[in-house]
Amino acid sequence: MGETTAYGSLPKGSLPVSDHTISVSDWANDSSLSLESRRNRKYAIRLFEKANHASMAQILDDIRGGKLSVYSACKAFVDGIRKDHAPYTVYVYRSHLPSLFQSVLGESAFSRTVFDRLVRYESPYVVHLKKVPTRPEIISLLKVAYPQYRALIGVLACTGMRIGEVLTRKWSDTDIRTDGHARVGLKAGETKARYARYCFLTRECMDWLKVQKESYPSEYWFAGENHEHLQYTACQHVIKRLFQRIGLKDSPDRSEIFSVHSLRTFAGDEMRACGLREKNVLAIVGHRNQLGAESHYIDWNRVESEWVETCANKMCFLSEKLKDYEQAKEENADLKELLKVLLERITVSPSTKHKPDPELRFTPLGAENNLYLPGMAYDY
Repeated sequence: MGETTAYGSLPKGSLPVSDHTISVSDWANDSSLSLESRRNRKYAIRLFEKANHASMAQILDDIRGGKLSVYSACKAFVDGIRKDHAPYTVYVYRSHLPSLFQSVLGESAFSRTVFDRLVRYESPYVVHLKKVPTRPEIISLLKVAYPQYRALIGVLACTGMRIGEVLTRKWSDTDIRTDGHARVGLKAGETKARYARYCFLTRECMDWLKVQKESYPSEYWFAGENHEHLQYTACQHVIKRLFQRIGLKDSPDRSEIFSVHSLRTFAGDEMRACGLREKNVLAIVGHRNQLGAESHYIDWNRVESEWVETCANKMCFLSEKLKDYEQAKEENADLKELLKVLLERITVSPSTKHKPDPELRFTPLGAENNLYLPGMAYDY
C-alpha cells in the first residue's frame, strides 16, 4: 500500500524527492575542491558502480523506488574495496558516501547515525611504507624510460610535486628564465594544502619537456587524449613497471613498496642533500602543516635564488655539470697550455735546430721520454 506524505502518495519503501539536491556530476565536479579531490570523487563513483554492478543512475533509481537500501549499497561498496585497498584508502573512500548521498538524495533520506552503525570500518592505519630510490637508481630509471616518461619522472624527482599537480600543469604556468631553469606556479585551488606555491625545474627537465611540446602540441605539459592531460592511473602503472624493470620491487608482503609518491620523497631528500634550507624544501614540496604560520610569509624570490645556487646544477641527472667540474675543466685547460710551453722549451725544433734552454733541469714527461735524455747530443 502507498503512503500519504507531504509529497503525495508514494509506493511503500520509496523515498520522497527532495528539492534540496544536486546531481552526481555536480557533486563530483564541485569547483570549490582541488583538482585532486575532484579526481578522487570521480574514482570513488567508479568503484561504487563496480561494487554494485550498476550505473549510479540505476542505483539511485532503485534507492528512490524502494528496490535497494542506500545502506546496503554503501556496505557492498566498502566490503568490495576492502579486498584490495589499504585500510586508510577504504576509510577515505567511505568518508565520501555521506556527502554524496545527502547531496543527491537529500538529508532526510540518509542518516549518518544509521550509516555508521550498518557500514562499519576499521580504524585507518598505514600498511605500506614508501621505499625511496637512490640517486643512481633514479638515473637508471631515467635511462630506461622513453621520452615522455623520462620527462615525467624527471619533473617528479626534481620538484616533489604530487602526480596530480604535475599532470595538470600547463605551459601558461611555466616561466622559463634566461639561464634555462623554470619557475612553475601552482594556485591555491590546485594544491592539496590549499595554498599557492612555486616549484622549480632544472634546465635538463625543461629540455625534456620541450621535446614533449614539439612531439605532442598541447596546453598541458603531458598531453593526453581529447585535448586533456595524461591520466593518473595510466601513469602510475607505467612508472610501476619501470621501477620493476630496473630491479626496484616491493617487499614480498608489500609492507614496503615503490610508487609514484616515492619520487616526491626523493625530491625533498635530494634538495636537502644539495644544501637547500629545510624551510625552503618544505615550501617547494608543499608541506604546509610542517611550515605552520611561516607558510604565509615566504619570499619566493629568495627561495628561487637559493634553489638556483644549491640545486639547479646538482639536480641534473643525465647531464650533470657541477661548478666543481667546470672549475676543474678550466684548470686542466690552463695546465695543458703550460705543458705545451714547457715541451717547446725542452725539445729541439727540426726547423731551427734550436737547443733547449740549458737552465731547464727536469724532465716533465718522465725519465724514459726520448725527447729529453741526459747526455743527448745535439746537432748544431
